[in-house]
Amino acid sequence: MNYLKITIISVLLALLVLPLMAQVQTSGKRSARLNYRAFALPGPRLEAGISMGAANAITDIASRNPDEPSSLLDVYSRGLSPSLALFGRYKFNSAFALKGSASALMLRGNDRWSPEIEIVNRGKSFTNNVIEASVVGELYMPRSYKRLKQDFRLNWMDLYLFSGLSVFYHNPQLKGPVIDDFDYLIMNTDNVFNQIQLAVPIGAGMKWTLASQWTLGMDFNFRYTFFDYLDGFRRPSVSRNDHFFSGSLSIGYILRSSQQPSNRTVNSFVFDRSNNNKTRNARSR
Repeated sequence: MNYLKITIISVLLALLVLPLMAQVQTSGKRSARLNYRAFALPGPRLEAGISMGAANAITDIASRNPDEPSSLLDVYSRGLSPSLALFGRYKFNSAFALKGSASALMLRGNDRWSPEIEIVNRGKSFTNNVIEASVVGELYMPRSYKRLKQDFRLNWMDLYLFSGLSVFYHNPQLKGPVIDDFDYLIMNTDNVFNQIQLAVPIGAGMKWTLASQWTLGMDFNFRYTFFDYLDGFRRPSVSRNDHFFSGSLSIGYILRSSQQPSNRTVNSFVFDRSNNNKTRNARSR
């Protein structure tokens, strides 16, 4: 599990160091006079970043009962494996964004993790490296305006739900003894399943905006698939699909952002006019 520890430590260091660098670089350079209007009425913006975390699978391997579908009760901490993704996000307004990502995940399972001795004696295990491309729509929860003094700041948090469509390539490596004729047929037949599959990502996340330029986030992403060979193994008595999920931490950089027209209007006719009036009054004195 050394690779998982290294991944987690690297993510934590990145999340701590990069935002501090952003705060130092942007301190004193950006005007804060429209912070609250930008908070209430943000304009479109383009963002890119990286996320790291852990992934796990729900499959026939290590299930609690050989004749029943696996469930969330069959998820084991020993099955956690690293995940990595690059993403781009276009946020249209305060309520909706579109996110595209390319991900690499490791999935694994082992019958030895099951509490049932029958499953342990079966002796099956698998690993699967998954490459995934996805597009999801993000629906953001309305921001709170009850505490104006606390909300009027640079660090803003957003909560959102998302769903969409993904396509992934996988190549499961199944190990273990042949347990019956059906298992022998599956293990010795080519093209039993397609290595390219579709999935529906469903999840939720939260995101903080730092210094109007950097973002920190975390999310949980469940992939609902439409086939039963994510582990390369299938029982004839059970009709079910395999699934996988991931939890990740992300850091992003806002490449381009723009204000709403109303914000520019306020900037021009309220703040600039006010500054001009102050300048004329000072000169007249």
